[in-house]
Amino acid sequence: MKRRVGITILLSVFVLLAVGLATAPRLPADRREVAKAVADPIQLKIDRAVGLVHTGENPMEGIALLREILEEDSTQIDANWHLGQFSLTSQQFDKATLRFEKVVRYDKAGKYPQAYFWLAQGKMAEGRTDEAIPLLETYLGMESDTIVRNGVLGILERLKAEKNQELQEQKQ
Repeated sequence: MKRRVGITILLSVFVLLAVGLATAPRLPADRREVAKAVADPIQLKIDRAVGLVHTGENPMEGIALLREILEEDSTQIDANWHLGQFSLTSQQFDKATLRFEKVVRYDKAGKYPQAYFWLAQGKMAEGRTDEAIPLLETYLGMESDTIVRNGVLGILERLKAEKNQELQEQKQ
């Protein structure tokens, strides 16, 4: 039973990872944001780092640039977000969890609501379902896309059903 649950969760993670990476914010959309990014040397460095990773030109240099930014300011949301995404891509779920915890903690403007989802996925991968459920519920409150909401609701229902089943088994 636990193996089937693990496989189900793992498949959910990979499907949602693909959707998340395809829809993740990459660069600012409007001109004011672009002008602000150009004037901000940290944002320029982040954009360069992300470009190095995405193009495959020199991904490790890009990762090193992001880490350099975080050495100066560990609360830098964009650098943590991108390192979290790259950690997911390389299946380093423990590192992704650490990055998304920082994004959730420091992203007061709600720029990356998906961080709640990815943090929940990391908690699930670590077997910490009790911590994943409230994160998914928070994410649902922030997400407006019906398709994504339905997928997250499905995951939540499965997690709650599994939790209830475990409680029933413990009582017996």
